[in-house]
Amino acid sequence: MAKKLSVVQLKQQANVLKSLEAVEELAMPLYPDFVGCWFSLEYEHFPGSLLVRCQFNSEAALAAALEQKLDLYFQKQIHKQLFKCGILVKDIKRHVVLTTLSPDD
Repeated sequence: MAKKLSVVQLKQQANVLKSLEAVEELAMPLYPDFVGCWFSLEYEHFPGSLLVRCQFNSEAALAAALEQKLDLYFQKQIHKQLFKCGILVKDIKRHVVLTTLSPDD
């Protein structure tokens, strides 16, 4: 049985979701091969444990995104949106990756 999240943890989760939804709204019209963002974290080590994955629909799309340096675009946008919600991630490069994996993989 999963441990019930505290009020603070629920707020952290909601703020991360809100931030990623804002990034998705900006990115989806610009990059048709972009599927969306998802994240994992350990609440006891937040925000240091936050890992955001920006999913693309194929390996070819991922390779093209890396070639266009979209990783930098997503890092900047995610960092900005998290900061708006009061979440400061010191080294965003370690916390954002581009992938073809889905949350179910």
